[in-house]
Amino acid sequence: IQEQMTTIAESTVELSEKSQAIGDIIVTVNNLAEQSNLLAVNASIEAAKAGEQGKGFNVVALEIKTLADQSKEATLQVQTVLNEIQKATSSTVMVTERGAKIAESGLAQSAETKVAIETLLNNLNDAAQASAQIAASSQQQLVGIEQIAQAMALIGESTQQSAAGSNQVETTSQSLKELSEKLQSLVGQYTV
Repeated sequence: IQEQMTTIAESTVELSEKSQAIGDIIVTVNNLAEQSNLLAVNASIEAAKAGEQGKGFNVVALEIKTLADQSKEATLQVQTVLNEIQKATSSTVMVTERGAKIAESGLAQSAETKVAIETLLNNLNDAAQASAQIAASSQQQLVGIEQIAQAMALIGESTQQSAAGSNQVETTSQSLKELSEKLQSLVGQYTV
């Protein structure tokens, strides 16, 4: 857009320069028309001085005056059109300048948007890495919890085995006690 606006501005400046050149040509044609008109007046005066022999010259002088008047009228019309072209050119220059400023502003906003998107992308990447770390940590904690649960189960089994062993020791102790009492009673019977 900026390149197009520059091209339009250059073309507009060139058009303005050519309009100025046309204006200069119009001034020259207008001067020629005025001089031709003056020449026609002088020729009419000379034809009048010549009398009957100057009548033909008078006709030529009138034709030159007519052509001079037509040239002057045509230059006025061209001048009017040229003035309109110059006004349009000036408007185009102003619009082009505004367009160039808008294009520059859009370019600056585009650069800001790019930076914002890159920052957002970096933040999303950081968040994704943090989420991956959290997921890995959670997985490690889950493995740790499973290991703790297995250890607790093993402790529970050991406790049950220990309790069963304690029950056996108690039963065995009770049996030994009873056996000891029987032995004492038997020994007491055979003591003399």
